[in-house]
Amino acid sequence: MTVTMRRIAAELGVSITTVSKVLNKHDDIGPDTRARVLAKVAERGYHPNAVARSLTLRRTHTLGVIVPDLMHSFFVEIVAAVEAVISDRGYGLLVCNLAEDPVRERVQLEMLLQRQIDGVIMASSTTSSNGDLLRRLGVPGKGLVFIDRDDHTAIPCHRVLTDDEEVGVLATSHLIALGHRRIAHIAGPRLVHAHRRARGYRNAMRKHGLSPEPGWIAASGFLENQGYESMRQLLQHHPEITAVFAVNDPAAIGAMKAAWELGWRVPEDISIVGAGDIAHGDLLRVPLTTVSWSRKDLGARAATLILDQIELRPTGPFERIIIPPRLVVRASSGPPRKEARLVKKEAKLVKAVKAARTSSAVHDAAARKTKTGAGRTSTRAGKRR
Repeated sequence: MTVTMRRIAAELGVSITTVSKVLNKHDDIGPDTRARVLAKVAERGYHPNAVARSLTLRRTHTLGVIVPDLMHSFFVEIVAAVEAVISDRGYGLLVCNLAEDPVRERVQLEMLLQRQIDGVIMASSTTSSNGDLLRRLGVPGKGLVFIDRDDHTAIPCHRVLTDDEEVGVLATSHLIALGHRRIAHIAGPRLVHAHRRARGYRNAMRKHGLSPEPGWIAASGFLENQGYESMRQLLQHHPEITAVFAVNDPAAIGAMKAAWELGWRVPEDISIVGAGDIAHGDLLRVPLTTVSWSRKDLGARAATLILDQIELRPTGPFERIIIPPRLVVRASSGPPRKEARLVKKEAKLVKAVKAARTSSAVHDAAARKTKTGAGRTSTRAGKRR
């Protein structure tokens, strides 16, 4: 005989509602009754019918997460943080990878809506497309949160981001502080947060009386191969540059590969700074200087917001949460080429001076010892006479 909630309730002498509340973790059931129900459920091996439950509650307790690039550990860490929060509240997760393809975004959104998911957390690959589908997530009982990317400005929803303009300022100001003046930027695609990072780059340059030359800002993308191609073009057509700020870490890693292939050393010949603090960026052939912000906080805050929207506040107010960025200095950034040679030359000079002083001191000590020894010999000789 099939084990049902009705049978569990009958055997315990309680209502079906009581059993349901225990299984759905309601807090208005006493501990003794809760313990009896859970024990009977375990004894009978009962598992709630998820389909029937979703039809009754008009919820699937499933969320969708749409990210641009699952090869990028930045988004993997965000997904892990989301899952840790929602699983504790009884929700499952469907993860969709866009591979930075705007066309796939619509396909994935349609698939998730057909599956009757309760909400979507997403980092969009488009600036304004798919608004019709996104608005369907704005109804009561559904939820939508944008993470990392601030596009679709006409869509009312929660947003969890970093200060992308400050990302550009931190990266560029660091290079300027090292002495760089000829700084290029590998820019991202036509998305809001990429534009903000480029604006931060330009603002930092302007603040220090600098202006990018034509061609120093290379239109590119977020992928490693795009950073690679842009860096090859920059170094071939603008060999005067001494540093590059790349829109994100994968683009920066591609830039490093291109530099090495062309015979440039990092950071001796060209300094490179990324953004996003990709996992194992500190273990690269040359550890990558980057700008970091907490992926764990970003994912956890997004998950909490969407669950609260679904269960408690279906129509807002919507929040805009900014996770602050910080500079992480590693080995891929250093003084510009001229200054680097001077530093090495000065270091050699200091070493030579120290060696000369040491040698002189040893020579003087040896001379004093010889002189003292000669004096003692002369004294002994006089006594014998």
